[in-house]
Amino acid sequence: MTSNDEVGFPDAPDDEDTAPRPLTSGTSPVGQSVDPDPIQRFDQRPRFDPPPSATREPMRVLPANSSSGSALPPGIDATTGPRRRGLLIPGIAFGCALLLLLGIGGGLTALWLTNRDRDSTPIARSDPFTAPPGTEPGVWEPLEQDQIPSGGPEELREVLTENPLLVTQLPAPTGCSLPATTGGMVPAEKLPTFLEAGADCLAVSWAPALSAEGISFEAPRVVVFETDSPPQGSSCAAERFTGTAPVVCHDDRTLYWPAQWDAGFSNASAEEAPSLYMWHLSYSYAVFVLAAGDLDDYYGSLLLALADSPEQAEEAQRRYTLQLSCIASAAAFQLPAGIRPADRVEDFVTSVDAQSAPLSAGDPSQDSRAAWVVAGQKSRGQLGQCTTWSAPADQVA
Repeated sequence: MTSNDEVGFPDAPDDEDTAPRPLTSGTSPVGQSVDPDPIQRFDQRPRFDPPPSATREPMRVLPANSSSGSALPPGIDATTGPRRRGLLIPGIAFGCALLLLLGIGGGLTALWLTNRDRDSTPIARSDPFTAPPGTEPGVWEPLEQDQIPSGGPEELREVLTENPLLVTQLPAPTGCSLPATTGGMVPAEKLPTFLEAGADCLAVSWAPALSAEGISFEAPRVVVFETDSPPQGSSCAAERFTGTAPVVCHDDRTLYWPAQWDAGFSNASAEEAPSLYMWHLSYSYAVFVLAAGDLDDYYGSLLLALADSPEQAEEAQRRYTLQLSCIASAAAFQLPAGIRPADRVEDFVTSVDAQSAPLSAGDPSQDSRAAWVVAGQKSRGQLGQCTTWSAPADQVA
């Protein structure tokens, strides 16, 4: 696969406003971002030239030793404290629930999950398919307290393939806007108001769409923190708040955003900065959406079911990651003009050159990342375009 056009995704309705822009060819990325972001920094694309008239702060370089590898979904430090249900998500998907994989290479012979990020005593789950009465293998349903998805790999894949998000139509939110910026990074004292306004825009789109499918969704809070002063009282461990990426903490129902995190915002003009912030905010927000539909639990059970099939587990990780990218892109491109990715930001986030290179076999290729971002871009909010679980293997490589 060498270009987005070769993927062969279902066509979305024609609309010149949502047609993809031609992608600029270029060499391979200049380097892996310090955290496994879905895209590189806005200013690190090969031969990327900042706008000559832009006023910006000096580029901030994050420490090279802050990389967290590929154990987390690309784009954020997606962490979780104790879940509201009994199933704890494998660490390959979310970070606060600690997963120790013993015997890698010869099958996963033991799975130990910490029940609370603050506790040190691990608990073992020997039978991930045992569930209370009322769960039907292969059929999606909201999970109640202590329910664990039942079924084997095929049934769990079927649930993910036919999950209710895929019949969801995201409305285009109206009447939402962000506070004005002068370009570059939003000052720390203004960032909470700025991000809360952006999150409100996303909630206006997601809440009614999920409600229509019988999914209860409570919008997450957004909390800005300083790296040298991590949030107090969070169920996520303090060491997660490194400042290299936003932190999703499910038990807190909170997105923690580092005040000085710079994904290239410092090189964005006043017109570009809002849409670049919204791109990254939409990606983080989409993790809460998947959790609202219990898809993270179904996915976690699938990984446990595939403990002795590492290649299939890696493919499942890529499919889950790419669906996250696609629905986040769909939500971002449904936003109103002015905060929707456009012009250079649109060209950047949809380009192959901008995508982070895979760090492991469970990470998608740059071509696949870009292709599914474009699928979301072209979807006009129709999440049926994000069918990563039923796509041919070469489209999720």
